[in-house]
Amino acid sequence: MADIQEDDDLVFHKICALLEPLNHKGVKLTRDTDLVADLEIDSVSVLDIVMDIEDNYDLSIPVNTISETRTIGELVDAIHALKKQQA
Repeated sequence: MADIQEDDDLVFHKICALLEPLNHKGVKLTRDTDLVADLEIDSVSVLDIVMDIEDNYDLSIPVNTISETRTIGELVDAIHALKKQQA
């Protein structure tokens, strides 16, 4: 079980590192941070982040998953689910 938590933390920290340059308001990044409401990230920036994530994790994130994802935690969970599907 510790491996899952550790992997979750690694993905979370990677996502936070990708989001940090867009965090102009200095919001504390948590799993509950809303990408649009809290960070005010526009759709173009979201797509840039998604492309970076896809490159980093060698996966493809479906458009419907992107549109349904609101928080950092949901994004982390989606990455884990996609990684599991590809395994």
